[in-house]
Amino acid sequence: MILSNKKGVQHIVAALAELGLKEIIITPGSRNAPLVLSFNRHKNFCCTSIRDERSAAFFALGKAIELKQPVAILCTSGTAALNFSPAIAEAYYQKIPLIVLTTDRPKEWINQGDGQTIHQSNIYKNFIQKTYDISGDAETENDIWYIERCLSEGFSIATNTQKGPVHFNIFLNEPLYQTLEVNHIKTKVFNTEKLNYHLPKLTLEKFIKQFSESKKVMILVGQHFLHKPLNTLLSKLAQFENVVVLTESTSNMHHPLFIENIDRCITGLSEENLKELSPDLLITFGGAIVSKRIKTLLRKHKPALHWNIDEYDATMDTYQCLTNAIQTSAYNFLEQFCTDTLQSTQSNYQKKWQALQQLKKELHQTFCNEVAYSDFLVFKKIFENCSSNISLHIGNSSPIRYAQLFDNSHIIETWSNRGTSGIDGCSSTTMGAAVASPNKQFVLITGDVSFYYDINAFWNEQEINNLNVILINNSGGGIFRIIEGPNSIEERSEFLETAMQSNAENIAKHFQWNYLSIKNENELDEKLKIFFSSSTKKSILEIFTDAAINPVVLEMYWKFLNK
Repeated sequence: MILSNKKGVQHIVAALAELGLKEIIITPGSRNAPLVLSFNRHKNFCCTSIRDERSAAFFALGKAIELKQPVAILCTSGTAALNFSPAIAEAYYQKIPLIVLTTDRPKEWINQGDGQTIHQSNIYKNFIQKTYDISGDAETENDIWYIERCLSEGFSIATNTQKGPVHFNIFLNEPLYQTLEVNHIKTKVFNTEKLNYHLPKLTLEKFIKQFSESKKVMILVGQHFLHKPLNTLLSKLAQFENVVVLTESTSNMHHPLFIENIDRCITGLSEENLKELSPDLLITFGGAIVSKRIKTLLRKHKPALHWNIDEYDATMDTYQCLTNAIQTSAYNFLEQFCTDTLQSTQSNYQKKWQALQQLKKELHQTFCNEVAYSDFLVFKKIFENCSSNISLHIGNSSPIRYAQLFDNSHIIETWSNRGTSGIDGCSSTTMGAAVASPNKQFVLITGDVSFYYDINAFWNEQEINNLNVILINNSGGGIFRIIEGPNSIEERSEFLETAMQSNAENIAKHFQWNYLSIKNENELDEKLKIFFSSSTKKSILEIFTDAAINPVVLEMYWKFLNK
């Protein structure tokens, strides 16, 4: 095969192939040319060109989430590397393995007035698992050994021992475009073997005893990949009288006994009632929790025991009451924990939660029957019409919050960028996921500010016929009208929600997407049915709502639930 004539580059490419990397997302430039041509000409790699670095990195994030394997992003030198930063931060807090490859100019030219030459070493230091400086111009046996050692260690960190993004900053001298026929490259890479953590007998007995003696056990599940065996174990625990299982749309865990609409359940309750619902033992696993209300409840009425289960960050103390950090996967722990010796204790804890859920569900349905045209009604109709075979991605700010209020148990899979919870990159992430799984059908629900902020997500040449987008256009950042504080300041419209009058019809036309719009309640059912039909492909459905009415309706909803 014909690769770059640079020996260091040849070994970088060959070592990554040997380690198992398959996907490379490449952004344009010149300094990265030796790697661009070498990755493209190596049979082990699938290379995708994305023009905008910020979008490209989120696109790679979406691919890595969907494929559940590492994806590399490659850019030229200078500010291109900085544009990777938002997605790298998101990957860091989601623990998604991105292999970040930035190409760099020779060190001696930093601060010497040379173009696209900045300080790139350790450029992502606050949100990267580890960073390495290596030379694409390496020639000696010792330098080649160092490259392969760094790649082996970094790949292991990204995929195994710490999980998350790892950065390789690669120095390259000119000339950059010369090639060489290469028949065989002998690499010396190593792999790290990870074993499942087995709980010592005495430790397991201690946990079982604490569980059995607790009259109120709450299992709170954060963002999690779809995992049917884990769902089955949780379902068994949910049968116990002293156990309640709380999930969110992004938990991807469903069962009739689970409490899947947390905010709907606990809003407006008295302090006495909240204290009754607070657990003696809290068991948590998964990523971020959307609900601020459950965080407030648990921080105010702290349980005596809190077990946090996580392979990589078990010491996170979100509720300020951590007693046991259990460093393993939730499935591995529960598989050992759910033995025949595990006993429920007599308790009315689950019944209290179930009665509350039923009461609030009835109030919710009554309110929904009379609600005015608004974001609230739009989300109600979306979840009623959304088919079960959809892989749903939800944008941040108000969309992900509204999504927690409605029944999502029929939706097979839901995802959102809840690592940093930013609006930047929601569309690009979904694009990457859709390209990674062309046989699945994806829908993205996003807000107008998020949509326009990530408009370059649509600026790519990938064949995408399995993604449709619902754009909620409420004339700006609607989140600032429904949370306390910014909802009452005079600068809100111009400086916080950045109010705007716009529509996406011309954008859809420019990028050759189909376009539909909804402007009133009469159009909702008919056009949503069209949108969710199997024949609809590569479409943007823009739903217009009134920014002034939306917060009023939501406030009425919270008050109605308090009856």
